[in-house]
Amino acid sequence: MKKIILALLGISLIASVLPTSCSDDDDTYTPTSSVVEVFYDYYPDASNVRWYYVYGYLVADFDYNDTDMEAWFSGVGTWLYTKIDISYEELPTEIQNSLNINYPYYDIDDVLEINTSKYGIFYNVNIENDNEYLSLLYDEDGVLVNIYANVLPYTWWDTLD
Repeated sequence: MKKIILALLGISLIASVLPTSCSDDDDTYTPTSSVVEVFYDYYPDASNVRWYYVYGYLVADFDYNDTDMEAWFSGVGTWLYTKIDISYEELPTEIQNSLNINYPYYDIDDVLEINTSKYGIFYNVNIENDNEYLSLLYDEDGVLVNIYANVLPYTWWDTLD
């Protein structure tokens, strides 16, 4: 099962691009009331909600409890995953230890927690050193699942459904 998940994530990485660079984006998208209802069932206190239509997916970019988040839904309004900006300190201790031991000379660019409907929680840590950019994917137990080298950050999950 884990191999299937890794294959899906790897294929997604190769096949996708950053949502902000998609020519299929619609920055003025208004979802149906049923999609908005599902969104507020998950995030009742969301504020500054902005909706986008990205390659058939409905994306809500919003603030929730003073945290920047992005929730992705299928075209019919099924929640797929949520990306949450977190700090290094919010990473599980196992991941912090792994980064300190294995990547001591790298700068940490961004850290995300990705809550998926099918695969649980993942953590994505983007690091860089000189001209090398790595996107490290850890599972919720702190195990390094995959390393994506010199790719655009945050792309592997953009086609999870």
